[in-house]
Amino acid sequence: MDFLNSGIPLGRYFGINVRLHFTFLIYAFYRVQQYHNLLYGFVFIAGLYLCILLHEFGHALAARWADGEAHDILLWPLGGLAMCRPAWHPTAHLICTVAGPVVTLLLFLLSLGMNLLLGAYAPHISSVGYARLWLGDMTSLNLLLLVFNLIPAFPMDGGRILRDTLWHWMSAEKATAIAVWVSRFIASLGILWAIYHQDYWLILLAVFILLQAQSEYRLLAFESAGHYGFSIRERLKRGRRQRVFHQAVAARQTEQGVAFHHCTSCGRTEHDDPCLEFRVCTECNGDQEYCRDHLDSHPHV
Repeated sequence: MDFLNSGIPLGRYFGINVRLHFTFLIYAFYRVQQYHNLLYGFVFIAGLYLCILLHEFGHALAARWADGEAHDILLWPLGGLAMCRPAWHPTAHLICTVAGPVVTLLLFLLSLGMNLLLGAYAPHISSVGYARLWLGDMTSLNLLLLVFNLIPAFPMDGGRILRDTLWHWMSAEKATAIAVWVSRFIASLGILWAIYHQDYWLILLAVFILLQAQSEYRLLAFESAGHYGFSIRERLKRGRRQRVFHQAVAARQTEQGVAFHHCTSCGRTEHDDPCLEFRVCTECNGDQEYCRDHLDSHPHV
């Protein structure tokens, strides 16, 4: 059984399956034991779980926005893994990668701001003390997650940001090779540091970085299976067309007796045939809809 393909299903959100790896439960139990207040330990773990989950949703939703796919998120002690496949384009990959750290940065600023506000306006309320303690821990946690994720080594986001940035000026294979060598160099320094300080956890982390860096070549071959064009400008234009279309659909729904769908070529609606399927042509400039018979044969306007 694949180590990363197992997990406890936690639900499906925005069409994305969320799973919790069993090792996360072991880590959670270990962290809870470190707190004298058992309830606070569980609250801290819940905050940790939420911050990591939002970070991974940042990756997943950005991948979808960048004309890609995202179906699964796995939470485990070293963070989370969002199974994303954005469009095969350096800008699309960079958007997907940067979205996670941006979410973590926003969470850091939010928890820091709320902590400062509570300290300024309600410093003497006892219940606020626990809230400030939790917000302080969340602030430190998100700062740690942000700094750790920006280390320029695979599988952290920093390694992917390095690869995706270099990819704009060279091939994906060469950019990946450079990022892999940087990852190996950082992992080697980490192993030397860990041996000198007898930090066995850091040794395990460095070995994990070495293994994940090597697997990037295999992941690259999988992701590059197919070529997809991507442009931020075209994506924004398409988003505006979609918003106009949804507004038109909402306006139609408020009118009595007006068909929901209408083929621009033949004029048929769902009133003529309930089994008809309609699609919006992405190559036309407006929100024109066409039935299946004319979707591929109409002149673009």
